[in-house]
Amino acid sequence: MKIIASVILSCLMFISISVQSAGISRSVFTTEIKDKEPVSELKQIPSDITRVYFFTEITGLNGHTIIHRWEYNGQVLADVKFQVNGDRWRTWSSKNMLSSWLGKWQVSVLDEGGNVIEQSEFEYVAAETKEQKVPE
Repeated sequence: MKIIASVILSCLMFISISVQSAGISRSVFTTEIKDKEPVSELKQIPSDITRVYFFTEITGLNGHTIIHRWEYNGQVLADVKFQVNGDRWRTWSSKNMLSSWLGKWQVSVLDEGGNVIEQSEFEYVAAETKEQKVPE
């Protein structure tokens, strides 16, 4: 009986570890993707940057679909759907920005059921003009 209980416990621990490792292992806002990696990690982005990328690294969700949902002022501006095709999958979406869209942005990562599995924010701020910069 002890052997059966040990085997069951070991199986449950393995299942628990597998489930915990599935999901988003990394998410980053950046201005560019090179060699499937973000070139920077930004929380505040100036409005002279006209394209923002949201990079995610996904583990343990091979065969599943995820969505990057871009929101501004509580309004959904884009849903970008991805098929995950590996146990470790790196993917990204991007949004062309208007300089008038200043403020807080949010990107949610949703699973097939519409459940939020990750959520990140950045602030789009007015770019400094040459007149605003202090001379050296």
